[in-house]
Amino acid sequence: MSHFDSEAQRWDQRPTSQQLVVVPPRLLERVAFAQDDQVLDFGAGTGLLATAIAPHVAQVAALDLSEAMLQVLQGKGHANIQTVLADVLAYAPAHAGQYQAIVSCMALHHVPDTAALLQAFAQLLDAGGQLALVDLYAEDGSFHGSAEENAAKGVHHHGFAPAALQALAEQAGFSHIRFSEIAQIQRPSGRSYPLFLLQARKA
Repeated sequence: MSHFDSEAQRWDQRPTSQQLVVVPPRLLERVAFAQDDQVLDFGAGTGLLATAIAPHVAQVAALDLSEAMLQVLQGKGHANIQTVLADVLAYAPAHAGQYQAIVSCMALHHVPDTAALLQAFAQLLDAGGQLALVDLYAEDGSFHGSAEENAAKGVHHHGFAPAALQALAEQAGFSHIRFSEIAQIQRPSGRSYPLFLLQARKA
């Protein structure tokens, strides 16, 4: 059983999850959705973003690799949220151009190949579709704890440097790329870690 499957039932009660509740309203202030939008929430988990965005759009596809997380989300009873148990790299070719927006919160650092992920996002979006990704600014690996904890939690990146991430997004075909700080997460050590919101458009 994965870390995420084993933690799913208590995920929303974690101190980090409770701090992340500030992200959806702040994202909705900065990202304009249309009522007829089809939105993909990548690494949706228990639906932090999906449940906030769903009232503003036609449908949210909540994609995740954890069946237990998606079961928790299904239990929240949102009619226009469709849960999708899939690897996004395998999912993208069959759903090319299907979405007007892709959102994500704290999932990028769990994906080994960031370039391939951004290319999949570009494939999934229609022309002019928008990207809104929230994750950690580059940190020293202490956010998730020890090296062993990082490995157990499937961490592949200790946050991201904006310039490097922007270069990968441009290579994947995105433009109008901008970063802003959207929140700070405080860990038990007392240290705060800033989170960015990356916004971009498919060229």
